Amino acid sequence: MIGHIPREIHHIEQLAEQYPQHVRLTLLDNITHQSQSLPLYALEIGTRDQDAPCLFFTGAVHGVERIGSQIILAFIKSLLRRIEWDQQLRESLNVVRIVTVPVVNPWGVALKQRANHHGVDLMRNAPIESDNPAYHLYAGQNLSSWLPWYRGNPDNMEQELQTLSRCILSYSKQSRTTLLLDLHSGFGTRDRLWFPYAHHRNPPSNLSQYYLLYRLFRKSYPHYELYQFEPQWHQYTTHGDFWDWMLTQHQMQSNCSFLPLTLELGSWLWVKKNPIQMLRFSQLFHPTKPHRIKRVQRRHTTLLSYLIQVLNNGVIENIHASEDAKYRDKAIKLWYR
Repeated sequence: MIGHIPREIHHIEQLAEQYPQHVRLTLLDNITHQSQSLPLYALEIGTRDQDAPCLFFTGAVHGVERIGSQIILAFIKSLLRRIEWDQQLRESLNVVRIVTVPVVNPWGVALKQRANHHGVDLMRNAPIESDNPAYHLYAGQNLSSWLPWYRGNPDNMEQELQTLSRCILSYSKQSRTTLLLDLHSGFGTRDRLWFPYAHHRNPPSNLSQYYLLYRLFRKSYPHYELYQFEPQWHQYTTHGDFWDWMLTQHQMQSNCSFLPLTLELGSWLWVKKNPIQMLRFSQLFHPTKPHRIKRVQRRHTTLLSYLIQVLNNGVIENIHASEDAKYRDKAIKLWYR
């Protein structure tokens, strides 16, 4: 055995076993490394209607950032327990589909490393190039897999990303609205909600929809000032950003709304409170204290529930043309002036 099966994968399987009447578990692929395979699972709840609004959650794209997977699984477990008595939740899930891929990079998790088993950083591996002339190592490099942020071969993406892209596009092409939240950790002392683009500084064509998501959350939760909502390039630009590429691919194939978001948890807060974590690389991106893990899981329940209600109420798909132009103008002033 070169690596133990990550406990997050066991948790996925346990949820499917405990709630077979509500959970649909799909084996998307088997990822093999040195004759040992780990499963790449999708776990789905909610309606089966193909054109229904769809909410995607993905985690552990980077193997050391396991807290994202645990937030997803804790939230899904809470929903499954509430289904038994919460009539309003059942009504929401009758019209909304929730699809999760909690462990995108199973071998990265098993080996306790950021990259996958080939040494490739999956968030630098997509066939998309930054137009920022400044070169930084963290923007993605092709020098060596022994260095961080190794891009691999963008013209032949890693198996995990090819499988994930097929899965997401199969849903987003049919669903009238798809929101996707990818959970990461490790950047700074503040939690950030990033939207495309990361490879250049131009606004996406659906900028008004991102602004509406931001505006409604701020108005609905005025004292919940947890997130810095911004385009990712405000912090840095990179080559090979998978969500930039996915947004481009979706827009080439469908006119339906597709909004990928990245929740970047500020893990430096955890390290500041427990400096001994700095002694291990894998612990720089994950809260090690049990009470802190539970606190982080609780911290983001409001946001995840908000995304369900946005889809349930058809907020994104019902923007009028006059409002679309108004929201885009406000977004330009807020993020691009």
